[in-house]
Parts: sequence; C-alpha cells; structure tokens
Amino acid sequence: MDQAIKGTRLSTTVVRNLGLLMLVLITVLGALLVAKEYRSEQSNARVRVQTSAQVVATQFGWIFAASSQALWRIEDVVPREEAERGSISIADLDDAVRDLPSGFQYAVYDASGRLTYTSAPDSAERDVSQSDYFKQLVSGMEIYLSPMLTETVNGEQIFVMARRLDTDGVLTGVATIAIPVSTLARLKESLEFIDRSSITLIRMDGTLIARSPPIESMDLSKSPVFEAMKTAPSGVYDSRASPADGVARIVGYWKLDAWPVVAIAALDQHSVMANFWRTISIWLAIAVPAAAALGYLVYKMIALLRTDEARQTELAKANDRNTFLLREIHHRVKNNLQTVMSLVRLQKMAPEDKKSLLGRIAAMVAVHEEMYSSDKFESVEVAPYLQKLTREIAQGYGQAVVITYDINPISLSGDRAMQLGLLINELVSNAFKHAYHGRQDGTLRVSLKQRDDDMIALTVADDGPGIAIDGKQNMGSRLVEAFARQLGGSSTISNENGALVEVTFPLEYGTAAAA
Repeated sequence: MDQAIKGTRLSTTVVRNLGLLMLVLITVLGALLVAKEYRSEQSNARVRVQTSAQVVATQFGWIFAASSQALWRIEDVVPREEAERGSISIADLDDAVRDLPSGFQYAVYDASGRLTYTSAPDSAERDVSQSDYFKQLVSGMEIYLSPMLTETVNGEQIFVMARRLDTDGVLTGVATIAIPVSTLARLKESLEFIDRSSITLIRMDGTLIARSPPIESMDLSKSPVFEAMKTAPSGVYDSRASPADGVARIVGYWKLDAWPVVAIAALDQHSVMANFWRTISIWLAIAVPAAAALGYLVYKMIALLRTDEARQTELAKANDRNTFLLREIHHRVKNNLQTVMSLVRLQKMAPEDKKSLLGRIAAMVAVHEEMYSSDKFESVEVAPYLQKLTREIAQGYGQAVVITYDINPISLSGDRAMQLGLLINELVSNAFKHAYHGRQDGTLRVSLKQRDDDMIALTVADDGPGIAIDGKQNMGSRLVEAFARQLGGSSTISNENGALVEVTFPLEYGTAAAA
C-alpha cells in the first residue's frame, strides 16, 4: 500500500511539476510575444510618422512652390506705377493664380499697405501696414512666410506667403497668397491621424506657421525638433511632453527642400498603445480556446506528416527502382543493337549496303546510350546526340572532313530523336559518299534551328560538286523523304556551293496537322 501511495504521490508531483513548467513556458512565451508586439507597434509608429512627415513636406513643398510661382506671375501682371493699376482686370489676376488649389485667396496691396485687389469675396477695406509680413517686406525681404493668423472677415485660420513688389529697389506694393490652415486638417484626415495626433509646420526660427489641431501662435524655438535636426534633416524622436500642449507623442520631422520650414507628423502615444492593447485583448480572447484545438491539430498534422513521409519514402524507393529498370532496359537494348551490328558485320553483303545499315543501327544505339547515360528517359538533348552521331559516321569514312555545327538547345522524345538520327545518318552518309568521293578533306555544315512557329529546320550542306536535280529520285533521296515524312515534315534539295538539304518538321507530333 505504501508503495502504491508513494507511486501515486510521485506521479502527482511529476504531473504538477510538468504543469507548472508548461505554465512558466507559456507565460514566458506570452511575455516575449507581448514585448515583441510592443516593439513592433512602436517601430511601425516610428516608420509611419517619418513617412507621414515626408508626405506633409512633399505636399507643402509643392504648395509653397505653386504659391511662389503665382506671386511671380502676379508681379508680372500688376503694373509698377500705381496710376496704371486701374487698367488691370481681375481675370488677369485669376489667370496668374490658376495653378493654386481651391480655397487659396490672393491679395495685392499698395506701398502703404492698402488693399487694391483680392479674390476674397465680401472683402472690406483692409490695411496691412502694421502686419508682421508687411513690415518684413518693407524692410527689404523678398518673400516671407507668416505665422498662423486669423482672418478678420470670417475668422478662418490662415498663414500667408507674401512677396515684395518693387521697381528699381523702390517698394511699389505687396502680393500675398492666403493658405487655409484647414489644408493641414484635410491632410491629417487622409493620413488617418486621429485623437490627439498632430501635423505641424514650423519655421526654422521656431515660429509656428500652422498646426492641426490648431493652437494659438507660439514660439517653438526650444522644441526638441531643432536639437534633432542638428544630427539629420529628417528623423524620428520620442517626446514625453509636447511643448505645444504637453501630450506625449512619437514625432517624425522632415526639412522642406528650398524652404526654411520643417514638417512635423506626431502620433499620440495613447492611440499607438490603443492598437497594442486591442491586439493583446484579441490574442487573449483567441489563445485560450485555441490552445486545445491547436494541440489536437498539431498532433494530427504530425501524424499526417509521418504518414506522408512514409509514403514519400516508398515513392522515392519505387522511383529509384523504376529509374534503375529503365536504365537497364536502355542499356540492354543498346547492347542488343550492338550485337546486331556485330552480326551485320559478319554477313556477306555489299560494303555500301553494310555501311548504310550499320549507320542506321548506330543512330538507334546512340539514342538509347544518350538516355541511360543522362537518366532522361522522356526526352533526348539533340545537340550532343547529333554531334556524337556525325562524328562516328565521319570516323567510319576516314576522311579529314571538317564538320561545323549550329544546333539550338532542343529536346525531342526518344522516338523522334531516333527518327531524326536516321535522317541525319542518311544525309551525312550521302555527303561522304558523293561530295567527298575521291577527296581527303572538305567541309560539312550541320544546322538545327527552332523557329518561332515551333517548326524545326534541319540543314545539311557540303562543299562538293552538288547534286543533279532532274526530278528523278535515287534511293538516298527517297529515304530522306521517307524519314522526313516520319517526322511529320518535308525536305527540299538545292545546290549552293555544293549540295544543300533542308528538312522542316514540327517539334511535337500533331503540330503540323493542327496548324
């Protein structure tokens, strides 16, 4: 009994310890996943704010460039002399600012700051002589970006790009483009910056140009962004408390090219972590019920994989056996054909007939040899097969004929390769019989090309005396035509510095008929 109790206790302890170990492992794994997800959310947020800052910089770089060009065109349209300004039409000014986005308003003021032209509806008499941007232009600055302003007519928040108009260095007026701060709000919405996330434009002197959500104009020269920009003109940093509103954000910044402005895109840490906590809650909701199912699925998957592994092993063994058998079959066929060749050599028959017959058998032997030596039983690489075959034929005639090859990398089935070999044997043998009769040297050209229409073009050309083309076919010509028909093709014979035979046939059986 004591032994049974001790055994039960031991089993209980083992099970409990294994359970605790599993719990610890699951807890550690869960902590690692939570930490990874936290880092991933932070990393994604950092990439997002920098990309968004670049988008803001690009968008407002274009807006500033378009506004600057519009001010240039306004300067060209507005007469230099105040007495002549009555001759200009609003249509001329509207044409000058044609490339600006909708909602942008232009205005022209005289040298004293009084309004002379504007696109704003219901505009009253206006004097900007005391404005910051007018004073800056009067002091000699050519173009100026104002801080965020509030329109006196409709209360809309704007910022102004203003340009000095002068003649020979004498101020004649000021042209302005009013850019709505709501442009940032639309961009913020398109970037899906929600909650307390923000988009800001700051001048390099720390002046706030525009912000969404809007705040009162303020000096941001002590902002951490300027410290960060000492290292790089674009980047990301963490702000525990924004100098504008005290909110913790991940901040991306991007210096605008050609403008003393930095674009800032900042994600509220609360919204960043909201995605994190949402993900964790989803994990917890799924993890508990999924654990048992996952264990069962893993068990079944392992069983299936083991079954599949056993089946694959059997298939591999069967494939090896089949490969061995096919190799052995082709090897034996080759040996049998060579035995036939030996028997033919012993037969008493005309030498030319014996050589022709041996050549045809050699063509069949070469196909089987190529198959079992390369372990490719479905097809034969034509180039090495034909080269080996023609070299063996040439060696049989013992003449120093130079054979040149121009053969595309083509594969044919075993049957078609054998038919092609018989055709090549006939053509090359005929060349040695007739073109090089009584000669010790010469040139033979063998070409095999695949055309775009999947037809194969075979050319065999010698440099002999040529062939008589009188409509009468000898045995060799009839054999060539017969072998060409077996391939599903046709042959032509001509003389071009010797005999030239061209045979065209389809790459596969039935191709020619289908065409």
